[in-house]
Amino acid sequence: LQMQAGAVGVCVQKTSEAQALAARGVRNIFISNEVIDARKLARIATLAREATLAIAVDSALGIERLADAVRAAGASIDVFVEIDVGHGRCGCAPHDTAALARQAIDRGLRFAGLQAYHGRAQHLRGVAERRAAIEAATQAVHSAQAALAAVGIVCPLVTGAGSGSFVLEAESGVWG
Repeated sequence: LQMQAGAVGVCVQKTSEAQALAARGVRNIFISNEVIDARKLARIATLAREATLAIAVDSALGIERLADAVRAAGASIDVFVEIDVGHGRCGCAPHDTAALARQAIDRGLRFAGLQAYHGRAQHLRGVAERRAAIEAATQAVHSAQAALAAVGIVCPLVTGAGSGSFVLEAESGVWG
């Protein structure tokens, strides 16, 4: 239904969700969560031969395993390096972004940009609290973009806006 309404793709959290949507004809899928299990990565890599896939990564181990699976499947995939913008659950430090992006590129993965989702901000009740959280997240994104630019890596896209904070993220001019 989203695709029929004009969406260019969908976002999922799990390998099985990506497979189910691809089986129903969705051909542009972003797995916005890190996957490091080799069996799941093999399934993702196989799926990447049929659909345009992107996935979030936040560690050297995740990149290595993903690159191995993609190479073995003869596929290609976009990666978004996830930065920790204040949620504290996943993502790398903004200053580590360039090293991970370089590793992904060197291993044959396509660097598509940054994943900067602030899950905790979605649940902050006060407007001032939510604004402060997104302002801090915006600074983290700027730091990550600067780290990338310092080594000559272009950041094509920043993704990760949430339904509870998208107005603030849009106002920032960073997410897009």
